[in-house]
Amino acid sequence: MDPVITNSFLATLLLFSSYLAGFNGEITRQHALYASIGYKKVKEKQRPAFHLENDYPMNLVIQEPAQWDLDVEGFSPAYFDKVRKAIAVNTVEQPTDQWSAATSVFALPSGTYNIRFISLLESDGECSYRLKIGGKKVMDFQNPRIYGKEIEEYVPHQEVADGIVIEKGTEVRVEFLPHSNGLVPEGEGFGFARARWKSNIEFVPTEEE
Repeated sequence: MDPVITNSFLATLLLFSSYLAGFNGEITRQHALYASIGYKKVKEKQRPAFHLENDYPMNLVIQEPAQWDLDVEGFSPAYFDKVRKAIAVNTVEQPTDQWSAATSVFALPSGTYNIRFISLLESDGECSYRLKIGGKKVMDFQNPRIYGKEIEEYVPHQEVADGIVIEKGTEVRVEFLPHSNGLVPEGEGFGFARARWKSNIEFVPTEEE
């Protein structure tokens, strides 16, 4: 083979190998970046190998426990249940007929989001919850009853609010109320569910058409 052609071929091969190494390095860098800011790989999809922008749908878990103010004026204080990794009301020390609240600040870019909120089901009561974004109520529900059913204690219960417009810096507030269904004896009375809910709320940006 002509030495000129051979050298040209080798140079092209080396250049392409260098390009692939750089491309793989960029994939690794982007994946590390996504992982560092809380992106979760939700679902594998079939797509060309060089198509990166949708590899990590923006399924964001942003409201960590440390970001919540659990002593909100006008509400009963709350606490963080480390065992179940949930925010709750101490029904032994706090009134059982008063709402508690926790607030945080929305730190993501302004946009339209689908919200996934997780409460925990308890056999001794069906607690109530309200989620407010910037003072606007976007969720208002009561946990379903699990007493007498073959359902595990503290099983997660998901509520969804889709298409919520949120501005960066907006207050996120969860209001929650303990409850007793009068079915689980405790001492001289009945047990109270502590209105537990997962402090990591998911905000999923909607995809533009």
